[in-house]
Amino acid sequence: MAGIKKLGSSIYEWYAKNYLMILMGASVIVAGSIFFIYGYIDLKSLTVWSLNLLDVIYEGRPYEYYAYCAENIYNVDSAYMGSGYLALIPWAIWNIPIWIMQRWFGVVAVGHAWALLYSKIFVVLVEGVMLYYLYKITMYFTGDIKESRMAAYLVFSSPFVLTSIFFAGQTDVVSLCLLTIAVYHLLRKKRAWFIIFAALSIAAKPYVLFAYIAIILLIEKNVWKICAYVLGGGSVTLIFNLIYLNAPMYKESMSGGPTGGQMDALLSVSIDGGIGQKIPLFVVAIVLFYFYMYMKRYDEEKSIWIVYAASVSFLLFLMLTMPKTYRMIYIAPFIFILFLYNKEKLQLNLLIEVIASACAIIVFFVRNERFFSSWYIFQFVRDRMTDFGNAALSNVRNGLGQPTFQPYVYGISAVYIAAFILLILINHPGFKAPHSEELKLGTKFILWVRALILVPLIVLSLYGN
Repeated sequence: MAGIKKLGSSIYEWYAKNYLMILMGASVIVAGSIFFIYGYIDLKSLTVWSLNLLDVIYEGRPYEYYAYCAENIYNVDSAYMGSGYLALIPWAIWNIPIWIMQRWFGVVAVGHAWALLYSKIFVVLVEGVMLYYLYKITMYFTGDIKESRMAAYLVFSSPFVLTSIFFAGQTDVVSLCLLTIAVYHLLRKKRAWFIIFAALSIAAKPYVLFAYIAIILLIEKNVWKICAYVLGGGSVTLIFNLIYLNAPMYKESMSGGPTGGQMDALLSVSIDGGIGQKIPLFVVAIVLFYFYMYMKRYDEEKSIWIVYAASVSFLLFLMLTMPKTYRMIYIAPFIFILFLYNKEKLQLNLLIEVIASACAIIVFFVRNERFFSSWYIFQFVRDRMTDFGNAALSNVRNGLGQPTFQPYVYGISAVYIAAFILLILINHPGFKAPHSEELKLGTKFILWVRALILVPLIVLSLYGN
């Protein structure tokens, strides 16, 4: 009996010493499973559009890119490529091998899982670069290798980072990677490089503009310089739009493509105003936050405010608009730097973030039939599946979508909003917790829940509808 007790104690000591590596292993397995199981429609579209870019460049007609995409030769879900293609340039370079196979050997990339998986590797590599710079930023603030590794792990294992990159294969990570590099240079007092990388980031995805403006208003108080910085940040996008303004099918693609309704999504969460108009809550909140950033006296010795400005901007975006499931990646990476900077509140932050993630997952699962749907499982995975006959699983999404469950969905959504507000409050650089007692729940338990929170959705999609 004593021997068994001693063995158990030794195992626990080993686990306590190596739990982060074990957690990382579990998260890698979850991420790898998602990576190999799903071929989301956007991955197919983005892969085709990157190959289209190589086609028009090779043929010497890049000005006809949008018209070429609109032909929709490979019958992707979105007929129009409805955004700038700058984020696709590095992806197109990565996809040169499958472009060669497609152009000269007749291998239609979108019709082969191996080609789509090769294409998806690109966004995983970009995430690796983002995690590297996040690690360096966390080291800048904490000087602690373990805490910096923890910050990188928290970003990698975030359910919505996994969803955006490993499930959807979306390009938002390109924009976030560039913004992370930009912030790193700003912290090192290299403003010129900050503007350059921020401009590229905004050109890749315009959503980062919200965080960029907040940072500019924090670090600069001269109105004319603010205007110059904002113009510099939007310069790449502006030049691109001016070049392609009269290009064939460009305007039609911008209005009819998948991003054509993004302004409606930004303004959709609104209330009736006193002057008889709908008042978009996101606009109200972001304007108030911008005013607060402008009034805040910036001290370079307290540069954590830069990270806070970016974090809050994205949290407001995710709270008060209608983001798509893969846009939830904007919760990362900056909020997790704050988690480790405020390490005395790490447990509380993790608990709140897990609650917010769980609420968002439930609502997306109920309201969005594409979210971890079996429709997007690769055929080679289907061919290896055994039908376990768990018919009840196939009814879960439909059951939760019944009218009787709707009041609970509203309540879950409210908890999600409340959790994000709490993250904004308790990570404020001036916030002091009344006490620093650790939660009885324990950091390790919270991290395990967080690492495995997507597993039920994978199971449901494999054995359900």
